Amino acid sequence: MTDSKEAMFRRVERKALTHMHHGYLTIRNVRQAVSRFHFDAGYAILSAAAVKDDEVEQVLTALLLLEQGLSIHDDVDRCQSSDQGLIVLAGDYDSSKYYYILAGVGDSALMFSLCEAVVQINEAKMALLLSTAPLSTNEYMRLMKVVEGQLLKALACHYLGEDGQWMLHIDSLVQAYIVQDELRAHRFSKRLTTRQASEWLSHSLEQLEMVAGGALTNPLYSFLVEYFGPIRETVRDLQLAEGKG
Repeated sequence: MTDSKEAMFRRVERKALTHMHHGYLTIRNVRQAVSRFHFDAGYAILSAAAVKDDEVEQVLTALLLLEQGLSIHDDVDRCQSSDQGLIVLAGDYDSSKYYYILAGVGDSALMFSLCEAVVQINEAKMALLLSTAPLSTNEYMRLMKVVEGQLLKALACHYLGEDGQWMLHIDSLVQAYIVQDELRAHRFSKRLTTRQASEWLSHSLEQLEMVAGGALTNPLYSFLVEYFGPIRETVRDLQLAEGKG
């Protein structure tokens, strides 16, 4: 990780948390946070597009506020009924700050793209919540990739365009992130088997290797290489657990 990237993260995190802060939310112990994964991926996308630092800082602050505004709503069912309305309001509060910051950027096309992504994310969340039958692991992954990755795809589409290999590899990146998150939270026994986790991570690695010739813009490809380094170890460990080592 470069010093400039770490410095940017600290600035963005500080600004985002300042915007998220509200005294009443603090009193009620509503936890606010920023997603390091979405920062890292967003930073790689904007670096690949050669966006200036001041715009990178504003856009990523807005993006992380929006991501938190959406993700905090997922905590509603896990908190006490007396706090559920407050969690919803906290998410809306974060989202309002996203609009405020992005309005300052003055890029209406970017705002439209991210708003379209929000619609798709909410539709995917509703499908996850309202399914009357157990979802297959493939359908679960398809919906989760929308939930976790659609903001990044909208960002990349706006700054890098719709052509090229980037969409495929952001998709693989998000898939790997989801599997790792499931493994860290020990949810894989409910959602996917160890073998399925290994297969998905291996697929993500294969997609990365397909672009080794440099089809991706360098900063984004460099991030993919950096991100997937530890994943190779995870795949090896999962394969050993399945008796394939």
